[in-house]
Amino acid sequence: MTAMTSQTTGLRRRVLVLLLMIVGAGAALAQRRLVVADVETMLPVAGVNVQGKDQVSVSDSAGVFQVPEGSRSLLFSHVNYESRIVNMDEVAGDTVYIISKLLGVKEVVVFGKGKLDDRLDDLNKNLRRQIKEAQLLANDPNKPASLPLGLLAKLLPKKWRPGYKDAQRKKRHDDILRSY
Repeated sequence: MTAMTSQTTGLRRRVLVLLLMIVGAGAALAQRRLVVADVETMLPVAGVNVQGKDQVSVSDSAGVFQVPEGSRSLLFSHVNYESRIVNMDEVAGDTVYIISKLLGVKEVVVFGKGKLDDRLDDLNKNLRRQIKEAQLLANDPNKPASLPLGLLAKLLPKKWRPGYKDAQRKKRHDDILRSY
């Protein structure tokens, strides 16, 4: 009889431990899993601080975070998004949407000056400077100054010089004939 009572007592203990483990696991799993997403793109947002009454958590790379079952309201905050307080009674489904701070940015149009414009401006400045120098060097200041063609050819880029394309075409033609 004592052997029977010790077996039932051991069985009762095992059942009690198993029951306590199930209740403990159930309490641990009594959390709600939610996702934080951008309201415009509907994509999950990582790194959102979620602050409840007793805890602070951060959403993972998939925008997922855990909320204890007893939480009534949560504060969502992120650097690029508006802070938002949400009552858990209002959350239908498993997604909470937050609004980006960047929605209010209007279109920006940038006008610039290209490299070609800068090169032409520099070329015009150099030509004006050399004309003035040539006029000062001349004996007669009323006489218009003229620039030698060689100086003008040095100022212009190669592809703008007269006959450059023809010379390149002739060079390519000669290379083709030499290769045969």
